Amino acid sequence: MPLGRSGIRPARSPQRAFPRQPARPSDRHGIRDAVQHQGSRGASRSSRQSAEDRRRHRRAVHVHRRHGARGRGRRVPAGLPEDLSKLQDNDAARKEITSHPLVKGKLLDDDWTIAVFALTLEQLAQDTEGQAAERALVAEIGKTTQETLAGTNVTARLTGLAVIRDEILSGLSSDQQMFGLVAVGLGIIVCWIFLRSIPLIIIAVVPAILAVAWLRGGMWLFGQDINLLTGIAPTIILVIVLSNCLHLLFSIRRGLERGDPLEEAIEGSVRRVGPACVLTSLTTALAMSSLIWMPHSFIAHFGITTASGTAMSLILTLLMVPALSVLLLRGFAKKVQGKTQKTDLFRKGIDGLCEKAADAVTSFPRAIALIGLVLTAGGLWLHFLNEPQYSYANNMPPQSTALKAIQAYDSKLAGASTLEVLLYFPKKHALKSYKTIEIIRQVHKVLDDEPAFGAVTSLHTVEEWLGGGEVGEDRLIGFLEAKNTRDFAASFVALDENAIRISAQFHAMTSDEMTPILDKVERKMRRIEAKNPGLEIAVTGIVPVSSAASHEMIKQLNISLITAIGLILVLIGVGMRSLRAGLASVLPNLFPIAMGGAYLHLVEGGLEFTSLVAFAVGFGIAVDATIHYLTRYRLERASLDSVAAALRKTTMDVGPVVIMATVLIAGGIGTTMLSKLPTVALYGTIVVIVLTSAVIGALLFLPAVMSTMERYWPSREKREATAASDETEEPEAKSA
Repeated sequence: MPLGRSGIRPARSPQRAFPRQPARPSDRHGIRDAVQHQGSRGASRSSRQSAEDRRRHRRAVHVHRRHGARGRGRRVPAGLPEDLSKLQDNDAARKEITSHPLVKGKLLDDDWTIAVFALTLEQLAQDTEGQAAERALVAEIGKTTQETLAGTNVTARLTGLAVIRDEILSGLSSDQQMFGLVAVGLGIIVCWIFLRSIPLIIIAVVPAILAVAWLRGGMWLFGQDINLLTGIAPTIILVIVLSNCLHLLFSIRRGLERGDPLEEAIEGSVRRVGPACVLTSLTTALAMSSLIWMPHSFIAHFGITTASGTAMSLILTLLMVPALSVLLLRGFAKKVQGKTQKTDLFRKGIDGLCEKAADAVTSFPRAIALIGLVLTAGGLWLHFLNEPQYSYANNMPPQSTALKAIQAYDSKLAGASTLEVLLYFPKKHALKSYKTIEIIRQVHKVLDDEPAFGAVTSLHTVEEWLGGGEVGEDRLIGFLEAKNTRDFAASFVALDENAIRISAQFHAMTSDEMTPILDKVERKMRRIEAKNPGLEIAVTGIVPVSSAASHEMIKQLNISLITAIGLILVLIGVGMRSLRAGLASVLPNLFPIAMGGAYLHLVEGGLEFTSLVAFAVGFGIAVDATIHYLTRYRLERASLDSVAAALRKTTMDVGPVVIMATVLIAGGIGTTMLSKLPTVALYGTIVVIVLTSAVIGALLFLPAVMSTMERYWPSREKREATAASDETEEPEAKSA
């Protein structure tokens, strides 16, 4: 039982969007009285019609009055009898009904197992109250249907835009609550495993909770609705804040273990780790900002929400962590000051992984760098093979009743998806004329010739039902003038807009399958327009429009992502004030994108908009590991003579925090993998792959690349040290 909006849907392309909506049977008298009103206007226009049109018009009226709707020629089915039991053993009557051109493939399948009831809903306001009223209406329809069918063996399922949207919003609301609770719980558990101190856990969790509260309050203040993307924004901000807090707290703890007073440890942490937190927040906000320029509001709003939330969370972190540390760590500082932290099983395991990574890089830097280069090149090649792919069914839970109804519709009938073609005639054009019927035939044929379309419905279908040929078109004119057919005519005619509606049904398709078909139909419609000056044809429909828009949106997102990645890599070099650092960060930061793209190509089969959003989010967070590593390495390199020693010390100090932060972030955002909505689950999968790959890139490929670069492109410090060593050795050689 498809439920859809009434009226004609917007045009496919903005250039051909028609601001005026044709009247709807539910809220205008114009279409209900379309035939009667057109008849009165037809008299005033008759002088503009050709003599042939006037003659045929009079003949049509005569034929209709004499023979009624059925007339001569092809026999028209009489319809369903009052007593349906008469059809039980009457195969001929059943076949006659299912073969009716207005029924076949559209309302009833051949074996009488599926029947479709199409309802048209009033256009409700798109605000919260309107959506609530729509959900209540859908629930009432469902209740009435079930009560009517109680005690029978007939099963009814509701589907259509209103039902699908209600199911998605309900799933998102449930997901948002689950994601937040699981992320907070996981954050507390991870913090306890690695920090083992209640004051440290409080300092890490409080800023994160406040950041989420501020973000939710800002979303409410600015009227930001919950959709497929904004529902997961709070979880992203939560784990970003926790990650920054952990880096600061680990630095404070190391300062205390060295014997620094509490205030000095806090100040040292802000000075040493604070710049890295600022740079990581800038790169993350830049990655999120790449979504703001999308022409689709729900993605742009997600970009604004996450970018502003990231900036706000940075300020909150840098203010709250030092302040809470001064208030809560007095007793903790006395216990650990000047003492080495005891390592437990988890920390020993992580330290062991970091030590093995450091040993591997020290022993085989060039081999590891080459492996990273090959894997990244192969993954990027697979990523660029991905084609944009979108299907509205991917937004729905697998157990969705609406999805099951659509699948049953597609399996037995012409298809649940509909393409709408709207013919907008000039105001001076006589809509009820034989010229109009001829144009309708041409458009109908274009759609009927397309193999992907299962059934086409138009006034030409009615004409064929009435006999076809000249007799059919004569009867069609008379049929439209009959008072008892006005409601039926309203399905095809929008008199106030001087427009005609033609529809084609088709089975579920992905955007890469749908887009070429729409382009071909558009080209043919432009030819018909060219032959009929003043005629405007809009190819539209909920599924075709969303498919085409999503296809283009995915392309734009891909370009935006590539641009953001380039800018972020440049920003790393500028922020570190080192061209070498910027170049060294390319491989470890492209590696996560390559792995995510390879997964999409090998497992999912194409790019979806949520996967590209996941790349933007994952890359913006994953690059943090590189920045923290480079920042720490610069400090260690200044105090150590050997590059290998500096890399090893950096890996051992930063590695555990990076791994712990990644576990925390991947676990928090990875909760979306539990979502019943496939696109949300895919988002979580891609983010987890990107973040996990980023750890490998930061702890293996980055130091390997830096070690290799140091061999073939020595840093200024190494060149100066080598020159000083040569100058020292030269006098000694002379004296000898």
